Amino acid sequence: MKTYLALKHAAPSALLPAAFHTITRARLVTKYPHGGIVRGDTLMHCTLANGLHDEPFDDRGWDVFPIPDQPWQAGLYERHKGTKYDVFSQLAFAVPWAVTDSSRLYCFEWQYLWLTGRRPPSRVVPEMLLAETLK
Repeated sequence: MKTYLALKHAAPSALLPAAFHTITRARLVTKYPHGGIVRGDTLMHCTLANGLHDEPFDDRGWDVFPIPDQPWQAGLYERHKGTKYDVFSQLAFAVPWAVTDSSRLYCFEWQYLWLTGRRPPSRVVPEMLLAETLK
């Protein structure tokens, strides 16, 4: 089954998600304010509303990058499914010190965990994830 790093560039249509998209994009100075992992036709990603969950993948508004399957990925999603969104760690992008909540994940932390098999040591941005896919 093909697996992809998926990075979203299109803004949502709803007002609050669109505002969060714009703020995240500006703060991270990135084209991609959200991301997930795609396996087959399923997107696995973390959102504020649903935590880590899966849904059918519609590629409109997303860029996808193929990634190899690794042994540690077997069962990884099932072990973390339902994990709450890590709002607390988002503070790390606004304050100069490390902030984290190891019991939660935000979208890029989930992608880093999928790509490396370990929790990120610090803030994760899309460009770090793209660098991991090129290793």
